Amino acid sequence: MLTKESLLKSAKDLFYKYGIKSVSMDDLARMLGVSKKTIYTYIDNKKDLVRSVISQFIEEEKKAVEDIQQTSENAVDEMTSIARYVLKSLQSVKPALSYDLKKYHPESWRLIEHDHFNFIQKKIKKNIERGIQEGYYRESIDSRLYSFFYIGLSRSMVHPDGIAGHDYKLSEVYENIIIYHLNGIMNTKGKKAFDKYLKKINT
Repeated sequence: MLTKESLLKSAKDLFYKYGIKSVSMDDLARMLGVSKKTIYTYIDNKKDLVRSVISQFIEEEKKAVEDIQQTSENAVDEMTSIARYVLKSLQSVKPALSYDLKKYHPESWRLIEHDHFNFIQKKIKKNIERGIQEGYYRESIDSRLYSFFYIGLSRSMVHPDGIAGHDYKLSEVYENIIIYHLNGIMNTKGKKAFDKYLKKINT
């Protein structure tokens, strides 16, 4: 039986794999084995579907990051665990997804630009402050400034004309952003801890 949750999951899987513009409501109905009329009992139109998928993604991400923050051993463990979570999400995402969002669904793109990036910036700032307090990051780091550096790199990754548009996979770009970010803020103690947790990124 179709539920809104299964509808959004199936739509997300298709959007990740093919982009948004290439997926029609007919494609989604065929994948689910239901009629479009049934789908429209849960959403009004494709624009509503895209917005719902993006909103759900943001909420799931917030919960996952907050759980990691609460259960991680230290700031370095937290960042490598977040990296693992994000990389798992990015494995099947095509760069066309962000292009389609920005061009055809600007309201949903604004959710990414505002809700998603504002949340991540605050969490990165908090992580940097934690790392300084725990003695893993350099004390001279300006947590707010470096959190904006991180967001700038992340935005360049998902921007339609960004890094991922130059023959790099999103997952490959993000993995290197994490390494670049951490190497820019860790002290000697942090780098030793990073060697221990590095395997988390790719497992």
